[in-house]
Amino acid sequence: MTIERTEGIRFHEQGTLDAVTRWIASHSDGIAEWFKNVRRQYQVDRANVADGQRVAVLLMSDEDNGRPARIGVLDVGGATLEDVTAWSTWQDPDASRRGSALDEEATQGNGGKAYMYRFFSGGARILGVRDQRRNCVGFEGPLGTVDRGTPGWIPSLIAGREVEISSWEAELRETLAPYGLTLTDLPNRVLAAIKARRAFTLVEGENPIELYKGRINAEELVQKVVRHEQATLCIEQVDLFAVHNGKILNDGKKLALPAITPYPGLESPFLFEIPDELPLPDGQMVSATDGGIRERGRLTLHTSSENMQAAYKVLKPRWQIVYRTKHQMIGAKPISEVALTTPGSQFIYGTVELPALEPAYVEHGGAVRSPVHCLKP
Repeated sequence: MTIERTEGIRFHEQGTLDAVTRWIASHSDGIAEWFKNVRRQYQVDRANVADGQRVAVLLMSDEDNGRPARIGVLDVGGATLEDVTAWSTWQDPDASRRGSALDEEATQGNGGKAYMYRFFSGGARILGVRDQRRNCVGFEGPLGTVDRGTPGWIPSLIAGREVEISSWEAELRETLAPYGLTLTDLPNRVLAAIKARRAFTLVEGENPIELYKGRINAEELVQKVVRHEQATLCIEQVDLFAVHNGKILNDGKKLALPAITPYPGLESPFLFEIPDELPLPDGQMVSATDGGIRERGRLTLHTSSENMQAAYKVLKPRWQIVYRTKHQMIGAKPISEVALTTPGSQFIYGTVELPALEPAYVEHGGAVRSPVHCLKP
């Protein structure tokens, strides 16, 4: 069989937009995707945010005196021209993984955009301020249309792309004003991190749909997001706060995952020292202490009274081994990938702390060569 192609592959624009966005079914789905993007942006191969500065805040404001309701997430990463350009491409398999060798970062990069496309009748945008530059792209147009799903520079190419700014503080004040907030209304740690980095990112949308008289049921929405499986890693690795109509929720404390009740009789965690050398899958040995320069790591295992694998959307997202260095989170692997056949594995979760993984992974021939690949509980 032979074939002669006279043009490239074609997709129906409206049909494709519907197909790649319909899975976002609620505001909690969308906000969880925004949270996931914050966590990714903070990692060492992207904005490289210091562990103590890994904070962000969910902003919510009801409709009031002609001012539209809005929902946004403010973080300290500072989206760059590269970031907003990558954001502007639908269905890009490298959008999130960009710069990362971790399999967990291989996503389509559509979640946050899909939320902004489907769940706001007003404009939606991603605004980044960093290195004395402002970049802003987003959506505008009637719900469910190709026009709305076509990203553009806000408010224009000249005024939205690599715009030199004189003051990050002035940019932040202008960004917060539609929420009725000033800089000092932000959680102290968020403002301190922005001041230290002189950078921030805001993703937001105006006129969220499915509200009653423009009012956001903030407490209920936050609870749904906290329990959402896509938000789990971010809540574990980033200190997140929530503000509604100028008030910091949760008594001013960061959002937290529900406590996991330990298995009866096994309440205390189990601690294991990681050996100095570990075998890679190809038989080579790798030092878990960077040749004795760094401290030995340890594996900490915790137990759950419930079967975590079976507790969909509650415990299953936390049924994992989290990898961290002395100073920052690196990633996680589900227990199903490392110990599924081990008796009782459905009732454990844990953390690997390994200082030798700092400052970052080193790649050789496209494969990550680090102790993380050989660690199994």
